[in-house]
Amino acid sequence: MKRFISYITFFTLLLLAAPAISADQTDEDLALGNDGPVTLRENIIVSGSYIRLGDLFDNVPLDKAETAVAYAPKPGRRASFDARWLFRVARAYGLQWRPLSADLRAMVSRDSIIINRDEIQDSLMTAMMQYDLPQNAKIQLSNRNLRLHVPTEIMPEIKIEDVTFNRRSMRFAAIVAVGEKNMNAIQRVRVTGQVLKMIDVPTLARRVAKGDVISENDIHWIQMRADRAQRDIITDVHSLVGMSPKRHLRQEKPIRASDIQRPVLVEKGSLVTIILKKPGMMLTSRGKAMQNGADGETIRITNTNTSRTIEAVVVGSSVVTVLPTGQYNAQLALNN
Repeated sequence: MKRFISYITFFTLLLLAAPAISADQTDEDLALGNDGPVTLRENIIVSGSYIRLGDLFDNVPLDKAETAVAYAPKPGRRASFDARWLFRVARAYGLQWRPLSADLRAMVSRDSIIINRDEIQDSLMTAMMQYDLPQNAKIQLSNRNLRLHVPTEIMPEIKIEDVTFNRRSMRFAAIVAVGEKNMNAIQRVRVTGQVLKMIDVPTLARRVAKGDVISENDIHWIQMRADRAQRDIITDVHSLVGMSPKRHLRQEKPIRASDIQRPVLVEKGSLVTIILKKPGMMLTSRGKAMQNGADGETIRITNTNTSRTIEAVVVGSSVVTVLPTGQYNAQLALNN
């Protein structure tokens, strides 16, 4: 009987101790970072010079996660690691992981600070001011897609070295050096390009229809290469304001002198008032316009009563005037 009671007591103590042992193991796993199975990470981006175990796998023990296992690719680049290499790394550090396929790969990208073409061109422009460049000059790089990637852990600084400039061809070459501020460069790139003379050109800020009058609020300035501007391109805003398009004009496109005209005040086929001024009197008649006419233009008018055609000057909307140069003209203009 005593032996039976002893067995019962022993098994009861085992049952009570089992949850305690399980809880102790769970606490230990949590402390080590083991909160689930080890899995390969899908999108891997690193910022430093090394790839660490915790970059490649999730649920790596905390005491192993920071272990460097490979060099990171250059800033802005990517590197590929195949299933065999990943399995060797996992086994070497005691991770319970194996690839499900021999085609499995891990792609690691290196984060970077991007120095774009505009920043490089601005630095080149500053460095080349010593050459007395043309007004409104602009630099154009031969490599229009140039971008430099530098590590995220530095504060980058751009320096321009060894500049050469040919004034006749307006072409240049230089070395762009990038590195930590006030320290030696970590990257040098040779660039070439051309200095362009730019001109300011007034264009339209909106689509303007035929017959509309262009106002100052419609003007939008753009820059374009002087060597690509046609001779009849309008560059003086005063030659544009107050004019009317001969056809629909699109926004932000250079406008030629042949695209515009003074606003039409008299339309072809419309009825007009003919005015003849003489000292001490003013005579009027009715006529029909034979052509379009803007302010100050001389057009042909047919007198509706006499059916005779005369020439008159447009002075307003549907109003023309005949100069009293002779009795014959006056008689043609009026209802006689």
